Amino acid sequence: MGRLSGKVVVLTGAGRGYGKYLCMGLVSQGAKVVAASRSLDELKALKENIDLKGWEGTCSILPTDLTKMEDITRLRDLIENEYGRIDTLVNCAADNLWKLFEETTIEEWDRSISINLRAPFILSKLFLPMMKKQGKGSIMNISSGSATRGFVAETAYCPSKYGLEGLTQCLAMELYQYNVAVNSLSVAATEGKRLKPSRLKPGDEAKLPEDVRSGYASDDEMVEAFSEAWSFLALQNANGVTGQRFSPRQLAEYLRVNGWEAALANWRDKLTMAVYVSYDLPEKVHYDTMLKDSIGDTGMKVLYFKK
Repeated sequence: MGRLSGKVVVLTGAGRGYGKYLCMGLVSQGAKVVAASRSLDELKALKENIDLKGWEGTCSILPTDLTKMEDITRLRDLIENEYGRIDTLVNCAADNLWKLFEETTIEEWDRSISINLRAPFILSKLFLPMMKKQGKGSIMNISSGSATRGFVAETAYCPSKYGLEGLTQCLAMELYQYNVAVNSLSVAATEGKRLKPSRLKPGDEAKLPEDVRSGYASDDEMVEAFSEAWSFLALQNANGVTGQRFSPRQLAEYLRVNGWEAALANWRDKLTMAVYVSYDLPEKVHYDTMLKDSIGDTGMKVLYFKK
């Protein structure tokens, strides 16, 4: 039996990128995951892949546009009608424009903030009554290194991730009375590997040169490395660990060396404060853009700073 056997999980942004890994990892631990994403084709590919694994858990899919209130409400209604409960909400969906401030339109800014910050607020609000009724629950907000410092061409993404960390801390305090844990989790690949670009479509990966493909962490490697850490957070309530910001590697390694009880003792009854420190302005930075070649890789530009 997996650690998440029988647990009901709602996961947004499941079609590709980190959301796909999370979905596979949670299902491998026995969870009943309802996977939401804008692309039905990607959701179908995800479900087919999971079904072939023969894991104890299950994956149900629902195409969902998180900029549309009716889609979010439909997701909540499906969970309420089919399961009557939700154990874990994972807010993973994210939109990154990879555009400079002057290139970013107001409409694009609004869309990114809507997906990255507004949707987690609404989803948490809509699923809270079910968690309150059952007396516990867990909310996992998937964050980023972009929540810790500014990056070029991320003038919508960075603010949304900073905001998501603030939302995590506020909800951790307010929902404590309902025994609902709220934690944030950054993203990372396995040691020595890189995450596949989130915009890399499944069909495009095979077109990449072998030396590029081999540098990316595989689906199975991600599941093996981080499933326990993801399960640990999915099973928390306010009596356990809440209000914490984790890196997957940090948490996975701590659990491997010290175990679950030690992790509970180490992080229980604590919150996380943002600490701002100065660091040197670089001479130049390479930044990602929306320029793509035929196989979906992004282009890079350089911004120079004068000392």
